[in-house]
Amino acid sequence: MDDIVSNFTSVPQSWGQIFTLGYIVVLLTIVSIIIYFKTKKVKEDESPNGIVFLAEQYVGLFDNEFHGATEGKIDRVGPYLFTLFTFLAVGNTAGLLSLKTVVGTYSVSLALGLITWIGIYVFGIIYQKLSFFKKFLNPIELVSQFSPLISISFRIFGNITGGSIIMYIIYYATGQLFEYIPVIGQVNLLGMIIAPWFQMYFDIFGALIQAYIFALLTGIYWSQEVSEGLENKETKSLEKLKSKEVLIT
Repeated sequence: MDDIVSNFTSVPQSWGQIFTLGYIVVLLTIVSIIIYFKTKKVKEDESPNGIVFLAEQYVGLFDNEFHGATEGKIDRVGPYLFTLFTFLAVGNTAGLLSLKTVVGTYSVSLALGLITWIGIYVFGIIYQKLSFFKKFLNPIELVSQFSPLISISFRIFGNITGGSIIMYIIYYATGQLFEYIPVIGQVNLLGMIIAPWFQMYFDIFGALIQAYIFALLTGIYWSQEVSEGLENKETKSLEKLKSKEVLIT
């Protein structure tokens, strides 16, 4: 986990964030290229094994999960959601390598949140056309338009940063307590026993959960706009049918 104090007080720490972003991009690119060429070598009548099998299971699990959550309404953006989840999952666990997490600063969380937020309007306009702008006639609805951006960006940033703060408190508190013990107090043995369990939670489980929630919410926000557009089309179709029936009768 990052030293949360230095994260907010030291300006050069921003270079650590840039290094992590570059490292994650290069790592994922190399792994993707390897899997691509490995997949090309697998024949149609052969069962995949090794890294190809793991990649197939990973992609299949993602497809099933997000296809069910979005009801298959935005399958075209599935590759983006898959990339988003993978990027955050790997980037959030960078603390295991003593690197800064990708959302350790709010700028990255805000940038990803803006993509999700802008996507809401893109899907809304594409599928709802001019009826999408009817909601802006209500002042309350107009103010609430910013809630998805604030919610999704602060959620992941707050949870990851909160984990860093808790880990800092644990290391600091156990270090302060243990230093009163002569000789062996020079080494924070208590922290070495307690901290790894919390670190496993925040750096692995918590990091993966936050990546999953962010990608899932992105898919749900977009699919809701598609659903409203489809419902509007069905409503208009029913109204046309009813008007025809009235004319016929």
